[in-house]
This record gives sequence, structure tokens and C-alpha cells, in this order.
Amino acid sequence: MIKILIVDDNIKRSQLISKEIETRGLSRVSVTVCDSADSARLELHALYDLMILDVLLPKKSDGVPQAIHSFKLLEDIYNPNKRYLKPNLTVGLTAELKDIGDFKEKFEDRFAVVIPASMNSIDWLTKIMVCVDGVLGQEQKIISSSTDKLLITIHGIRTYGKWQQTLKEAIDKYSREFEPIEMKYGFFDLISFSIPYLRDKKADKIARRLIGILNKNPEKSIYIVAHSYGTYILSRALSMNEFDGKIRRVILCGSPLQHGANIDHIVNKSDITINECGVSDYILMIARSLLIGLGDAGRVGFSRENGRDFVNRYHPGGHSLYFVESEHPTFYEKYWVPLLTTDAEPIHSDCRQNFVGEDFLDLTVKILSLIKPAIYFAPLCLGLFYLFKLS
Repeated sequence: MIKILIVDDNIKRSQLISKEIETRGLSRVSVTVCDSADSARLELHALYDLMILDVLLPKKSDGVPQAIHSFKLLEDIYNPNKRYLKPNLTVGLTAELKDIGDFKEKFEDRFAVVIPASMNSIDWLTKIMVCVDGVLGQEQKIISSSTDKLLITIHGIRTYGKWQQTLKEAIDKYSREFEPIEMKYGFFDLISFSIPYLRDKKADKIARRLIGILNKNPEKSIYIVAHSYGTYILSRALSMNEFDGKIRRVILCGSPLQHGANIDHIVNKSDITINECGVSDYILMIARSLLIGLGDAGRVGFSRENGRDFVNRYHPGGHSLYFVESEHPTFYEKYWVPLLTTDAEPIHSDCRQNFVGEDFLDLTVKILSLIKPAIYFAPLCLGLFYLFKLS
């Protein structure tokens, strides 16, 4: 993830830069905006890849903009005895170069470039984006210099997992360091999936293949993306306690695991586990209501706290929202590529809203999930009843 710090008391100018980055779909770019030298000092305890600094800046918010405040901020950043971290690249902005007066040469010693940025024209914005593209390109070169990552993808039932190749192609635009492994098991029919014995038998067979892959690559950084039944397979695999290594990232999406399930065996083996939820995933709602042993953790989330090692994220859409190609950027370009290619921290997302009938719908799902064993065994009991009656 590229981190950009904009330090500018010109709100309109900051908004133009932020909007341009958003419009270009640069999902790997995180932008922080400050309007004074002192607020920037608070941010500069963290490392930024690019700082865009107004050379006429107030010391505090709503103060008088002066070149001296910007210059003292730069002095603090470059001072080895102070704890501020120097950004990898600093670009200066000013409405008029003559406004910086006696500080012109001093600023030029500290900046890669000072760009005239009058609001009468936005030509300066193009130059700013050239700097942003340069920082992105440098990061991509660094990332691509190593090839020690393993990307494992596991698809769901009633599909051949075409998204696995599409995801790999999206990642290849930013990094060629991943060795892809697409777990395939063919088309799994809905009837077999509905019967717990057949479902678990199939899952365990694939899970052992997955464990074999993990144990063959102990030296690699491992990343796993699993969708729907793939999350069930992954859970079965890691519950076997036959893999002692560590997984860098686990991304679960559309999971039919029960929301109250204990997934410590997944979370404890991963640096970060992300559970993606589609709030309109009615397929999982049906699974929880009617199928024994299944739930809707990919809709309502797992019942555990969000923290540094686990995050539930909620998005608008259904069971396959993660693979819609018509959106730009696509879901996986926005949420997954930064996680996988730069080890960025996950972006939090929660689109849930209360709606009319929510309580009734929730109660209905809970009641059906409680009585579903009876629904399964009713035909058997009825058959036995008539068998004994006839005898």
C-alpha cells in the first residue's frame, strides 16, 4: 500500500488531488490530509511514500500561512535527532513561486520539485499524478524482485472456479512473485452438498491435498483465498493439525460455515484472517435455514471480535459479489490485491443498515435452522411409522 500525505490548508486543492487518485481507481494508494504544520508532525511518526506539501502553511489550523512554518517542518523531518520519519519523496506546491521569497533555495534543497499550483488552472495536477505514478512504479519493482510467495485459491460448488485465473491475472499487473495453485475438484452437485456425509467426505479428500501442498512449501509465504465450499474445505484441512507452518493471509468469502463456529484453527495459523460477507447473500440464508451443519458466516460474519488477526467485512451484494467484472475497480482489485501484493493492513468495510422486517427475517431464519433436523428426518420417521403399522 502506497501512503500519501497531503499537507495543505487549501481544502479545494487537497480535494482535487484525492478525487483524482480515487477516479483513477488506485486502490493501492492511501491518502491522508492535514491542513497545518503541527497536524503534519503528528502524522509523520509513520513513514509515508510521498508528501505533497504547501510551502505557505499555517503552524496550526486556521493560522496564518507562512513559508517559515513549512520550512521548519522540513527541518524537523530532516533532523536525525527528532523522531519524525522523512517521506521517500517530497513535492512542494505553491500558488506563486515568488511567494516563498528568501526560502526558495532552501526549499529546493529539500524538495525533488516545487510545482506552481494556482487554482486558476489544474495543469499542476497532472504533474502531481506523474509523481504518484513514479512512486507506484518503484513499489512494483521492489515487490517483483522476489518470487517466494504461494497463492492458493479454492473455489465453491456448482462452479469451475474461473475467478481463480482472473484473480491471478489482476495480481500479475502488480507482482510476478506469486506461484499460483488453483485447487480444483470439478463440479460438485447440490444434492451431494446437502448430505453431511457426502459433503464431509468430499471436503476431507480435497483437504488432504491442500495439507500436502502446504507441507511441501514450508519456506514460502502462503496466501489463501477460498470461496463458499472452499472455506469449508480450508476449515477441515487446518482442523486436522497436520500443518505446523504459518499462513500470511487467509481470505474467506461467501462462507457457509456456521456463524458461531470456532475458527481458532484458522485464525491461529494465519497472520491475518479476513471474512468477507455479502449482506444480501440469500444462498447462505437458505443454507443456514435448511441444510444440516451449514450456516451463513459469509453473510452475518463469525461471532468473534475484530482485531489485528481477524476482521469481518460487510459488503453490498450476494454470493458472487466478489467476482463481478463490470465494476471498476473490481472487488478483488480494491480489497484483495493490496492485501496480497503489499501485505497492507485490511481496509475495514461495513455497509450494514437496519431495514423494515429485519427482526422477522432474522427470527424466521433462526427458527428454521433449529427445526431443520426434523425436516430431514420427517420422511424417515414417517416411513418407519407406516412400516410398523403395516406389520
